[in-house]
Amino acid sequence: MNITAKIIITDTNIITDLNNAKILAQFVELDNVFISDLLKYDEINSDTGDIKVIDKFKVIEATEKQLLEINSVRLEKPRLSIYDALNYIIARDNDCILATGDNDLKVYSEKHGIEVIRTLRIVELMYENKIIASDIAVKACNLLKNNSSTRIPKDAIDSLIEKIEKDSVIVN
Repeated sequence: MNITAKIIITDTNIITDLNNAKILAQFVELDNVFISDLLKYDEINSDTGDIKVIDKFKVIEATEKQLLEINSVRLEKPRLSIYDALNYIIARDNDCILATGDNDLKVYSEKHGIEVIRTLRIVELMYENKIIASDIAVKACNLLKNNSSTRIPKDAIDSLIEKIEKDSVIVN
């Protein structure tokens, strides 16, 4: 998969993870990565990550129709936040990939035909597409693994590290 081939809508879980992994700046620089206006101006704060980097995200504005649809989605799936519901709607309406660390949003979106990627897949794609080097990808994984707030299973992180290290040995 080419990480730059399709628009990606991301949520705060991903932003926080990539900030903790020290690769948020490289992710933000991709031409096809967006956050919703509601997320940027209402949910993002300094706890999410480096505000100067986050301010570089391209913003996709929600339409009035999309904003009105948030409640319908939340009636169907009450555990989704307003921001999650909007990210789903924007991804659906624009044929986007949804980047989320939220499991309820992942399951709901996939059930409705939306492609979903998570933090480790983003790291892997950034490495595969030469956006970050193997040493940066491994360092990012280790930073995630050693971060007490990460919800990513350590064995999944270790598997990606092993894959990247094996691949970089083959290439070299």
